[in-house]
Amino acid sequence: MKFRLIKDLILNTGFEEEVILEKGDIVEPSNDGDYIFPKLNRRYSKEELLSKPDFFEELPDLKLDITEITEDDENKIGNWRIQLDVKTSRKKLKEIEKFIRENVNEML
Repeated sequence: MKFRLIKDLILNTGFEEEVILEKGDIVEPSNDGDYIFPKLNRRYSKEELLSKPDFFEELPDLKLDITEITEDDENKIGNWRIQLDVKTSRKKLKEIEKFIRENVNEML
């Protein structure tokens, strides 16, 4: 499980402050599952990072599936959605909708 820093992690030695990790940095576990911070000379467990929601947010594990589309798939009929964002008045929007309905129906 990965975590992202919500704000800078700063080490205050009493004499100076040092930014150890910056806001937005990603923290990943080591092979044993702990999160190592060498400059702090500390190891943290997942539970310890979860207990610090003002510093760390949990990043969901994403799974990415990639499928190659063959030429046969190009011609398959299915349900599709087309979304069009426009900046216009309601009156013009109704005209656009009418135009699309009249012209696109011929293609379907």
